[in-house]
This record gives sequence, structure tokens and C-alpha cells, in this order.
Amino acid sequence: MTINTKRLLLRDLCEEDAGSVYTLFSNKDTMRYLDLPHPSIEHSQAYVAELLTRYLETPRRCYEMAVILTETNTLIGVVNLDIEHPYLKDARACIDYYFLPEYWGMGYATEAAKGLIQFGFETLEVNKIATGTLKCNVGSETVMKKCGMTQEAEFKQHAQFNGEWVNRIEYAILKCEYFSG
Repeated sequence: MTINTKRLLLRDLCEEDAGSVYTLFSNKDTMRYLDLPHPSIEHSQAYVAELLTRYLETPRRCYEMAVILTETNTLIGVVNLDIEHPYLKDARACIDYYFLPEYWGMGYATEAAKGLIQFGFETLEVNKIATGTLKCNVGSETVMKKCGMTQEAEFKQHAQFNGEWVNRIEYAILKCEYFSG
């Protein structure tokens, strides 16, 4: 499974990506707002192995993909579209994106997310794509807005970050909004 954008190739992860996945998910800056770090290469290998199994589900619900910078053939991040109810027509999906810090601020996260959103609406025919982040994660919120998403909710004192309670914000885009935009 592949998706091409202007500068990127989104493709299913493979066993050979485990080292790059470990580099990404063990990076303290990438994981700053999340509690999902990979503690070892073995953890990342098991993670990728589980994804390979999930790719085979029918109907497929997991589209966690490597983000490859086509110019250098380098894995610079991972994006994910998870379908919540695959048997319902026009299901809801959640999108996530993770990038190495040296590729932040260059539009790659927005480009990859837009490619996956297009796939979600035009190919999978989902009705809604949602995501969220801690309110203090301004970069992620910027990606959401650039993808045409609008804020739907703010959960007060949702999680602790740097020893303080912080809010979580949720953004989404509907199929009708995507096609009318």
C-alpha cells in the first residue's frame, strides 16, 4: 500500500524499518507530548511485527505508514489512519503523525496528513477524521488547522505535562467539509 504526495512516499511499514521506527519513537523530542517511547530495538521490532499482522485484517482498519522523503529515500516519520468501525458505512477514523525533529517546520507533517486524509475520504469513504493533542503542542495544532480540521472539543486538565495539568484539544474534519473545501 502506497500513497504519493509532492515530496513524500507513504508506504506500509516493513520489518526492515524497525531500526528507523526505534530511532523515531525513542527520540525524546518526538515523544515530548506522548507517553509512548520505544525502550529498545526489540520493542520496535515487535511493534512492526504487530503492524504487519494488522495490515492483513479484513476489512483493513490500520494504515500506519512510513513517511519517506522521496528526494533521499529516508524514513522521516510515521503517519497513521485507524478506522474505528470498519463495517459501518462512512466510518470514523483517527489520524496521528510523528516526525523526527530535524524535519519539523518544513511542511512534511501537513503534506503527509493531507495525503492520508485524502485517502481516507476518497478511497475508504470515511465520514469523519479526527485527532487531538495537548494544548501546549502548538506545532501539532498548526498541522491540524492546515489540514482543514476545526476544533471540536477542549478537555480541561486532561493530562500532566512537565508537572502541570494541561488541556487536550480535539480537531476533526467531516467528509462534506473536505469535499466542499
